[in-house]
Amino acid sequence: MSDSKIKLTFLTKQQLECPICENTFHKEELLSGGGRMNAGDLTKELHRIYVPTSKFGAVFPLLYPIVVCPSCYYSAYPSDFSNVSGERILQLKKEIGERKTELASIFPHLDFQSSRKLQEGVASYVFSSMCYESAPGPMAPHFKQAMSCLRAAWLCMDLHSQNNDENYDYLAKVFYRKASFFYARVVEMEQKGEENVEGLSHLGPDLDNNFGFDGVLYLSGFLEYKYGQRSHPERRAKQLSKARSTVSRIVGMGKSSKSKPTALLELSRDLHKLIKDELDELGIAP
Repeated sequence: MSDSKIKLTFLTKQQLECPICENTFHKEELLSGGGRMNAGDLTKELHRIYVPTSKFGAVFPLLYPIVVCPSCYYSAYPSDFSNVSGERILQLKKEIGERKTELASIFPHLDFQSSRKLQEGVASYVFSSMCYESAPGPMAPHFKQAMSCLRAAWLCMDLHSQNNDENYDYLAKVFYRKASFFYARVVEMEQKGEENVEGLSHLGPDLDNNFGFDGVLYLSGFLEYKYGQRSHPERRAKQLSKARSTVSRIVGMGKSSKSKPTALLELSRDLHKLIKDELDELGIAP
């Protein structure tokens, strides 16, 4: 924008180098303050809604967290972007073509050298999920794939609100189901000691509140309840029983705390009851 007073983003002064293709670029960041982000409600998916303002219009903070190489589309969260070496570099080089074609039919004009739009936001999380497929366990790749798929779903719903005849709501459901799979996998791996997320500074799922591992437990149950398959009642009952056990880990203590805020505890209690009610309808005893 020509008027600096209404500038929304900026390019970092530090130039980044892609460890995969050695391309150099500057990352776009969202400016803070000045009323750019008008925080609204928190959804049941722990997603913060931002209310458009007359000065800045609709602002989508989730467009900017992922670092994306504009040349080869290698993508990762900032702390991981340069943390790649050895055979993984070769693997990610082999997958450049796959990344280039993954979303070509849906978003044929992606441009990560200009200001990001919702399309680039969705694509950034899709590419990051693809790139974390080869990441080592200490990087908590399954969790980062889970969070990326969930954020991609949210941005797809934002696209749907702007273009409700393009089936972006269907694309959102695809990412919700992927997120459900990955969140359930994170919980399973945590129980087995196969992947630890405790060392991560922010478990989101959104940018403002850090709901920690309780948020992971809640989302694992919520996404299964809302987006899990319903065509096979026996399988549905089995998955819901697992989801209820997962959510029980949050509501069991019954008290809010710094690590278990009241909002999350209340949402978890509501979810636990919804799951129980559906299991009762399916004829499954507690």
